[in-house]
Amino acid sequence: MVDDNYYITPHEAALAVVATAMKKSRLRLEILVINSIMGAFLFSAGGMLDLLCQAQNQGLMNSGKQGIVQLLQGGVYSIGLFYVISMGMELFNSNILFFSVGVMRGAVTIMDLLISWFVSFWVNLAATIFVVYVICHLSGVTSRGDWVVGSIQIAQTKESYSFMETFLKGVAGNFFVSLAVYLQIMVKPLHVKLAMIFLPIFTFVAMGFTHVVADMFLIPAGLFNNCGFGWGRYFWKILLPGALGNMVGGSFFGIMIPWYLHLVVIEQDMNELQLPAYDEKDEQPLLNMDSRVVRVVPPEGSVDTLDDTDSRSSTTRTSSLGSQEKDENMVDLNNSVEAFQPNSNNLAKVTTSGTMASFVSVGGTRHRSRKIRSPKGVFPVAGMGPALKRERTIASAYSGVPVSEHAIDDDDDDDDDEVAGTKNPYNPEDQKMGETLKKVLTKVLFFHHYQPIPTTKNVIPVPLYHQTTTFHHLNQQQVHYQLHLVQTIS
Repeated sequence: MVDDNYYITPHEAALAVVATAMKKSRLRLEILVINSIMGAFLFSAGGMLDLLCQAQNQGLMNSGKQGIVQLLQGGVYSIGLFYVISMGMELFNSNILFFSVGVMRGAVTIMDLLISWFVSFWVNLAATIFVVYVICHLSGVTSRGDWVVGSIQIAQTKESYSFMETFLKGVAGNFFVSLAVYLQIMVKPLHVKLAMIFLPIFTFVAMGFTHVVADMFLIPAGLFNNCGFGWGRYFWKILLPGALGNMVGGSFFGIMIPWYLHLVVIEQDMNELQLPAYDEKDEQPLLNMDSRVVRVVPPEGSVDTLDDTDSRSSTTRTSSLGSQEKDENMVDLNNSVEAFQPNSNNLAKVTTSGTMASFVSVGGTRHRSRKIRSPKGVFPVAGMGPALKRERTIASAYSGVPVSEHAIDDDDDDDDDEVAGTKNPYNPEDQKMGETLKKVLTKVLFFHHYQPIPTTKNVIPVPLYHQTTTFHHLNQQQVHYQLHLVQTIS
């Protein structure tokens, strides 16, 4: 366990990768597009500085000291990635890491992966080309003097490699980019994050490996300065093999290190050695920011226990000072829910009985309320209610207790809400872009793919659904309509 609050373990970093993938899969399409646009704008800073190093050091290039220029380029390119990560923006190459680990863990689906990769890739490309042409070329920065020479040199050098050479360079390139993203998750101070990003990025840029989003700035800069080949050759010989190589390299890193070595292997060791389990929480649960998972070990004496005879009528709480309190008007919860004490950094456990509801006395009147449980598909957050089965398999797979024995099943989730009397109106599963796509397709099938049947007197015609439209894909309105398809005119 890491005692320093500024750092987390590799296992916690791997969980943070999974949690981030889950949050990214729930981004609305317009937010994903905007994040990808801004990610490209911020990442372009690295391309600008990379081009500057070559354009403004033609003396070194002409004297055969290209290695010094490459070291300079490696030293500045990490700035772009640092901007992207600090602001929580979307970058195709980092999404390869997050979603490859998320899919292997079962936290996100292949559809989530494909949507995120597809949207972030093409939006990154369009936004970067906009920066190259409007901000850099039309402004005269990259269209004059040695900037023209430097951009042409870079474009022609990258075009000189074969398809397979660019592919292999892409594998190595995104392996190091994924390493940079993973290392910075383990630290919290921004200046240390910059150092963790700098080391791998310096390595791959100085070595001349391929980063497809980086090339989205460097190659178009040469194309706008008439580098000797066109857009078609760029797409086929540089963009395509670079993207494929980045997918392979980033996925290989994500599967081998965060998923297998830092999740599967560590959890197996925890079980075999029977090490004490602990809880984890996301310190950064904001949807638009990367997760930061840390251990939660309650202080000694702060975890309460209840006698069976008292569990139905009162809640026994042990404060950090060791005093106990009982609230006669409160129904207890069976599950331990993490709660922060006001004005204190100590984390206490509140043990209660019941499932999702409690009765609280306010002004002599009993009101029904319930703990807010972590919604479906969201990494468990401190202060929320008991986690779902899916969340427990992601966050506490090595707790030593089979999931079926201590987790709330997803299928029973809605029933718990109804029992509590407070149906949770927010279902993050519906916010996933994959679910939105299903709804769009369902509407198309519903309104355009049906077969009319002959009608009888005083009976409204009944449309038959197309065979590919299944009942569980229908929304509430359509189900209501299907149940009342035939109506007799009064």
